Amino acid sequence: MPNSRTRSAALTAATAGLASLLLVTDAEAQRRREPARPRAPTRAEIMLYQRFPVGARLAVVAINGQRPVAADRPAFTFTAGFRMSGFGGCNPVNADYRRAGPSDIRFGPLNFVERRCGGEIDRQERAIFWAIQGARGWRPHGTRGMTFTGVRGTVTFEPAF
Repeated sequence: MPNSRTRSAALTAATAGLASLLLVTDAEAQRRREPARPRAPTRAEIMLYQRFPVGARLAVVAINGQRPVAADRPAFTFTAGFRMSGFGGCNPVNADYRRAGPSDIRFGPLNFVERRCGGEIDRQERAIFWAIQGARGWRPHGTRGMTFTGVRGTVTFEPAF
């Protein structure tokens, strides 16, 4: 009998030890499945985010590297309420935008009534609207301007006077 009691005690101890190992393993596995916490933004990212020119009227100075041809320079204003409004050279336009990160920008549908002005002005306005609609990022340009970049082109803005 002592053998069977010793075996029973050893089996119980082994089972308890194995169960504790399984519990630890489950806890570790659960910790691994938790999503990673987002990292805090760096000082440079905060400074970049705050540098976005909210409230300033910005004129277009380049569309895909070309200067604008319209007599009335296209200009836009970006509000703190995440709304853009402006003039593309022929038509007024407005849209909502959002910023998910320091250099990230996305635009909702552009709202405008398409009036034809003819030739090069129409092509320029379509290029501006197309580039703004496809913008995925922005970066500072000069001291108070900015450049939008995306899959549909690049638009550069500077303060309008």
